[in-house]
Amino acid sequence: MRILYICVYVSFLFSSEIYKEINIENIPNSTLKFLSVIGVDIDHIYQGDDFIQFAISQHDLEKLDLYNVDYNIIHEDLEQFYSSRLDNSYQSRDFELGSMGGYYTYDEIINRLSDINNQYPDLTELIFLGNSLEGRDIWAIKLSDNANIDENEPEALYTGLHHAREPMSYMNLFYFMDWLLENYEFDNLATHLINNRELWFIPAINPDGLVYNQTIAPNGGGMQRKNMLNTCNNGVDGVDLNRNYSYMWAYDNEGSSPDGCDETYRGNSPFSEPETQIVRDFVLEHDFPIAFNYHSYSNLLIYPLGYEYDNPAPQDDLDIMIEYGEDMVQFNGYALGSGPDLLYPVNGEACDWMYGELGIFAYTPEIGNYNDGFWPQTSRIIPLAEENLYPNQFLGLVTGSKYVVSANLSSDSFVQNELYPLNISIFNQGLGDSNGSVYINIESSDNVVFELENINLNNLSSRETIDLGDITYFFINSASGTLENIRVNVYDDDGYEYYSEIEFLTGESQILINEDFESNNDWTVGAFDDLAQDGIWELGVPNSTFDENNNLVQTGTDHSENGLNCYFTGNGDNPYSPGQSDVDGGKTTLFSPVYDLSEYSAALISYWKWYTNNQGNNPNSDYWIVQVTNDGENWVDLENTNESFNFWKNEQFILNEYVSLTNQIQFKFIADDSYYEGDNGSGGSLIEAALDDFLIKVFTDNEDECPIGDLNEDGLFNVLDVVVMVTLVLGPIDEWDIYLCLADMNGDEQLNVQDIVILVNLILN
Repeated sequence: MRILYICVYVSFLFSSEIYKEINIENIPNSTLKFLSVIGVDIDHIYQGDDFIQFAISQHDLEKLDLYNVDYNIIHEDLEQFYSSRLDNSYQSRDFELGSMGGYYTYDEIINRLSDINNQYPDLTELIFLGNSLEGRDIWAIKLSDNANIDENEPEALYTGLHHAREPMSYMNLFYFMDWLLENYEFDNLATHLINNRELWFIPAINPDGLVYNQTIAPNGGGMQRKNMLNTCNNGVDGVDLNRNYSYMWAYDNEGSSPDGCDETYRGNSPFSEPETQIVRDFVLEHDFPIAFNYHSYSNLLIYPLGYEYDNPAPQDDLDIMIEYGEDMVQFNGYALGSGPDLLYPVNGEACDWMYGELGIFAYTPEIGNYNDGFWPQTSRIIPLAEENLYPNQFLGLVTGSKYVVSANLSSDSFVQNELYPLNISIFNQGLGDSNGSVYINIESSDNVVFELENINLNNLSSRETIDLGDITYFFINSASGTLENIRVNVYDDDGYEYYSEIEFLTGESQILINEDFESNNDWTVGAFDDLAQDGIWELGVPNSTFDENNNLVQTGTDHSENGLNCYFTGNGDNPYSPGQSDVDGGKTTLFSPVYDLSEYSAALISYWKWYTNNQGNNPNSDYWIVQVTNDGENWVDLENTNESFNFWKNEQFILNEYVSLTNQIQFKFIADDSYYEGDNGSGGSLIEAALDDFLIKVFTDNEDECPIGDLNEDGLFNVLDVVVMVTLVLGPIDEWDIYLCLADMNGDEQLNVQDIVILVNLILN
């Protein structure tokens, strides 16, 4: 009898709620509101054109049955489905995976923190923060040089695992920590972040829920969301820690629930739970201007405030949050907005508390798409961490000073006998003032000579812009048709350089060809050796396609600002079947017309491309090729790459560096899908390509060019030129016409002491 009692007790202790994934079709606008009213928790909903899809507990499913809501079951047992696609044998040389289908168990989290601290004792500090409800340790780790000293450097906070079924929230943080530490003193950005910031990480705020999930699903996939407080006799126990913060706690019952059986149960009072108390106390001890509280899933970046549909945050703050957010999602493509904009209202939430009460710009990244779900398959752990590396880096930068450098030229043509201004402006985008002075250093190619190369500013406050205008001038010391460059570097006492680069061709320029493909043209499709059976180049309006992870494969728009058409590799009729119309079975070739460039000294080609081959059975195995010929027979590569860009990307080339300019200049653009030995299946990858805004700019020799500053025309700049200059300035004006081209350094059509000063400075530089 005693043994039976123990078995029944253990069975009860480790029993778990069954979760399903369902969809509801033909939904009116009022459906979401209705589900909220009847107490159904819609966590990370995926909304299609006429359906919604989400995970639901058995407890909430009974509510749908009670109200006769029709639904379709996608996965009968979501925990089992997640577990089935997790693989403990999966290995990576780039990142240490865990034993729970690749994810770390609680003990592995603690061990990894300890190992990191032991391996990098000077760069990390491990801090015990307190105990969870069930007595488990919650830790924070700081990454910084001199980590055991408070150096009064800008601080940033990264947290994970408010919700126990969202393990990517901490795996991503360990990936970022590894990147910082392994690249320290090898990578300039990693070195800067560790030397000049204090980056704090709390990887596991909800260890009890995680351990419970380990118990019910040792291979991963457990669906416990909340902490482990006993709150429900016939449903899901626990408090939703991300509804337990004090700001707008219990504002309404839509953004959190008073029912202890609901997934969004907010607890019986603000900060009722030891886990949120620990976060509160830690944050109050520090001065964080910005933070990430990681969750999953939905490919979102959420900013506060989230308790009302009409965001009450001041517009100036919203502008900053949107500015930062747009920068952070530029590569991973996450949707940006507030909680109500993107999902649903929340109250008592961590980011709202951090911003609403402390003014911290706190974001919620939701890692992974709807196919990834709460437990992405093992092979997705590293790609998902990689797509959040840039946002993590950006957050670390803007907690202090971060400079946006703008440098531009006001001229399109550059010839030898002219001075040209360089316009510079600097914006301190960060939330911290400059660390000491701000230094500007101008570098350029040998044929570009500046009169002023170094500029110092006393300081630059947070969010301050300084427009230096045309503070410095340069002249060209080369013939037409050379490619020149200018780089403006900006840094403060942190020592990390931000920069803006400019490339330009010398000589008088004109646009010869500007093809936006909006009307009929002489471009042709098809080479004699093309074998592609699908995805042939065509002109028109492209249709977007997406892979199973909702990543964009083919563009749905052209590049032209006011256009519709471009060349692309085939349209299909199903946006979620990218293999239907991609390039298959060989290559497809697009030819330009033949151009006569024989009269010009130099030419630049520019175009915008879209190219993806990083998905499918054999990702990154195929090539995008661009070639040029000047005789119709021999072709030279401009591009031959397997690098994917699922966005419009500009490419520019100086044709003179590849071929001599003749009357038979022609280009071809190739998207190739080929079979290579060892390929999976029929070979190749998902290939989509597009081309738009093709431009040729040509340059002519300026017959009146003269080597400005080389007054004795010996090919050198030295004191002999200064002697001639002084003689001219002091001598009769009637000799000026002879030397004006050579000696008028500032272009004012006068010869005076200003020209002498500029020439001396140029020689000294």
